[in-house]
Amino acid sequence: MIAVFSLIICLTGCWDRTEINDNAFVVTSGMDKAGNKKYRYTVQVPLPSSMGGAGSSGGGGGTSGEGPVLIAQGTGKNIRESMEDVQLRLSRKLYFAHRRVLVIGEDLAKEGISKSLRAVVIQPESRLSTLLLISKGDSIQVLKAQPRMEQYSGEALREMAKAMANKTVKDTLLDLDRPGKDPVIPFVNVTGLIKEDKKGKELEIEKFAVFKGDKLSFITNIKETQGILWLLEKMKKKSFTFSVSKNNEMTIKILENQVKPQYTGNGANPSFKLKVRVTGILIENEANLRIEDPKTYQLVKRKMEQEIKQNIQSVIKHAHSKGADIVGLGWELYKKRHQKWQKQWKNDWEQTLPHVNVFIDVDADIQRITNSGEWKKE
Repeated sequence: MIAVFSLIICLTGCWDRTEINDNAFVVTSGMDKAGNKKYRYTVQVPLPSSMGGAGSSGGGGGTSGEGPVLIAQGTGKNIRESMEDVQLRLSRKLYFAHRRVLVIGEDLAKEGISKSLRAVVIQPESRLSTLLLISKGDSIQVLKAQPRMEQYSGEALREMAKAMANKTVKDTLLDLDRPGKDPVIPFVNVTGLIKEDKKGKELEIEKFAVFKGDKLSFITNIKETQGILWLLEKMKKKSFTFSVSKNNEMTIKILENQVKPQYTGNGANPSFKLKVRVTGILIENEANLRIEDPKTYQLVKRKMEQEIKQNIQSVIKHAHSKGADIVGLGWELYKKRHQKWQKQWKNDWEQTLPHVNVFIDVDADIQRITNSGEWKKE
């Protein structure tokens, strides 16, 4: 009996518990510059009581006054202080374990993202699997968007970021830590379902932010964006349209996308071959070509390979001119030619990049045909 009573004394209960109703579950957060040596931190917290079910009219949300979410913002001399500033005006404790998306504003990205990402990582609740995005302008505009197909912008951002490139905080931190490798991060902006609508509340991710080190270097155009998707091996299940004749295009749904860099030179400026393997299904044959014919097939295949090669060349040329190594050619040298990297290229890799020769070898294959057309010879 004495032993039993002794054990009861040890059962003190959950004295340090935190009730679920005492937490504010952050699903999306944003970080921005706020003037000279000031930072702004924004959180998005769903309000379950305002979301409702099917047929519910929903309700207003928190400080934003719009939608079933609370948008709260704080400022400080660093990211940690700005987060504490948000907490001072909330009755519940901010809880970050369920955060799915982190958005960094364009101005802060130009200054550098390393310090901001470190402030996120040192939080015990933070997940390295959080998706990372760069926003056009301030991140709060993205968080305040109201996409029609989702209840709040954070969910739309998660789905769109996964479909685009699925770049996480972990991916970016690894790229920043690797010698001879610079990050690329999806770029998001607010738009309308009709592109001409300048006051739209929808979101769009169709470009990439290219970094030199941890600082934003440039934003890609549409052609360069597709080149990055090829290089990241993220074209699988996406459609690729290319011209086969004047005003006529074909569209291929990509089944396989592989890229293998290979070091090929030993001179003062190294050279590389990028072997790009692409397999797809024909889903649109606007030119009405019958590619069962071997000669016609070779014509279409060559046109497809040329378009892919041009897309990749355009973004590599632009990035290298800025001293940004988005392919990780320097990382390949670091791993496979480590001594030469340390002695010959490490200290001036940014200046060497514009002179690096990159040969792109594209091997495309159309495996299945869902429609046929006329016979066409070369």
